[in-house]
Amino acid sequence: MLNQKEILQFRKVNCKNCYKCVRYCPVKAIKIRNHQAQIIESQCILCEKCTVICPQNAKVELNLISNIKKWIAEEKQVIASVHPAYLAKFAVPGFFRLEAALKQLGFAEAFEAAQGAYLMKKQYEKVILERNFQKMTISSACPVIVQLVEKHYPDLLEYLAPVLSMMQSHGKYLRSKYPDAKIVYISPCMSSMSELQEETPYVDAVITFHQLNEWMDKEQVSISRDEVYPDRYLSRITALPEGLSCAMRHENQECYLSIHGMDNCKQILDELQNGGYENCFIELSACLNGCIGGPSFQQEHGKLLDAILSIRNASLKNGMPDYEQDYNLEETVDLTRTFGHYQKKQEELVSEEEIRDILAKMGKFSKEDELNCGACGYNTCREKAIAIRENKAEISMCIPYMRERQENFSNKIVNAMPGILVTVDYHLNVIQLNQEARNLFDIKHQKKIIGSPVSEIMDDFIFANLLAFEKNLSNDQIYLEDQKRYLDRVVTNDKKNQMILCVMKDVTCEMEQQKKIRNAQVEAAKMADKLVEEQLKIVHQIAGLLGETAADTKVAVEELKNTILQERK
Repeated sequence: MLNQKEILQFRKVNCKNCYKCVRYCPVKAIKIRNHQAQIIESQCILCEKCTVICPQNAKVELNLISNIKKWIAEEKQVIASVHPAYLAKFAVPGFFRLEAALKQLGFAEAFEAAQGAYLMKKQYEKVILERNFQKMTISSACPVIVQLVEKHYPDLLEYLAPVLSMMQSHGKYLRSKYPDAKIVYISPCMSSMSELQEETPYVDAVITFHQLNEWMDKEQVSISRDEVYPDRYLSRITALPEGLSCAMRHENQECYLSIHGMDNCKQILDELQNGGYENCFIELSACLNGCIGGPSFQQEHGKLLDAILSIRNASLKNGMPDYEQDYNLEETVDLTRTFGHYQKKQEELVSEEEIRDILAKMGKFSKEDELNCGACGYNTCREKAIAIRENKAEISMCIPYMRERQENFSNKIVNAMPGILVTVDYHLNVIQLNQEARNLFDIKHQKKIIGSPVSEIMDDFIFANLLAFEKNLSNDQIYLEDQKRYLDRVVTNDKKNQMILCVMKDVTCEMEQQKKIRNAQVEAAKMADKLVEEQLKIVHQIAGLLGETAADTKVAVEELKNTILQERK
């Protein structure tokens, strides 16, 4: 017996905290632990919405093809039971060509599960008559709906028709014919795997159309497109919404309704809980457009109109049900069924006080704070708070809360910076200033400058030049006349976020010191020039005096010389 955890799980390495799976899960059967999504098996209904919408391919589905190959290799008799939606999936007019392809893969025999649908609808007709039109009946043909009722609407279990599904009916019928065979059900969705969890699974393995396609591609097996005469069996119509109701013979006193799509089905079940409905057979299909709207079809986005027409053409005669043109099998097996395989856990009531406390931790103190944006995957902030109380969600899943927290944290870091920071966008408008910048520009109310041109507070040439020449980095120095400040600027072009970061340093003290040094140097140079000039004057004076003295000395010497010479004579 399979464990539901084996059927569907998340691949942790791929999960990226987008919460899309939570958002789309109709029963919120997903919890977030350490930023990783985990399926809550007791609540999951295997609708596969999470697998279809996951953008990171983080879901891991059970694939039993290796088991089937092993049985084939062991020469066991392996028989395929194929859901009638194959007509739309593989675009064939009948079963013959697909049967041939399945035998190429190693199947001993292949049959249409619409045979099981025929047996199933006959049993439904009996149930409605037995209830004598006094009790509402909900169809149990869709495994997702069965799990939805069992796990989330247990009060409505008594209204589920006690009839085996198409897979179970056909599996039990084939088992009566081939008691030693391995029976494989090929389905448009993996929800049928949930029926493998029951005490008597009736089939040995379930694979999806998508998995079968991959298998055929790997083995290079293709379906022949040769013209064949299309056969017609009414029970194939069960692949479409209203198909089961269409295939059944109606009783005049009974009202037959068909609802498809998960949201619609949930709404109907909510309304049925209030009671007051009898004489009614309600056919519920989890997927919009029935089985041809199942996950295998959603993943490949085929043509809906072609899919509908292919099923109708292979089922109806001139657009109308022909009850005589069907399989007409012998009803030799008991198709009755019981429900209540899952014990719904009694949920603890969350008090209003607990909800308010959790909302407060999320930064929501009033109704106005509850944005109900749905980014976390929950419809309302209160629903999210209850999920946190039930350990299904984390406070960090609240995007507005985390964004505000990050902005506050970023602002604290930015404001704690010793430098001056101004951030501008590619239109050269101010995005952000830190506290140092606001102090410098004397901005008391930041909102007055946010969004205004940066030219209102300083020269914007370096910003325009950076964008014009697609530079990554540039630097310069400016003088703010109003503030009497010199600033060294370094600007960085953040192309990814399309903004420019300008980090500035006030170098006024250094510039003033340099100015004083330059002034002192000029004064010293002037003093040196003056000293040289004075020295030259003194030299000139001394030279003049020496010249006069030398002349007088020469005269005196000449006179002395002449006197001496005269005495000798």
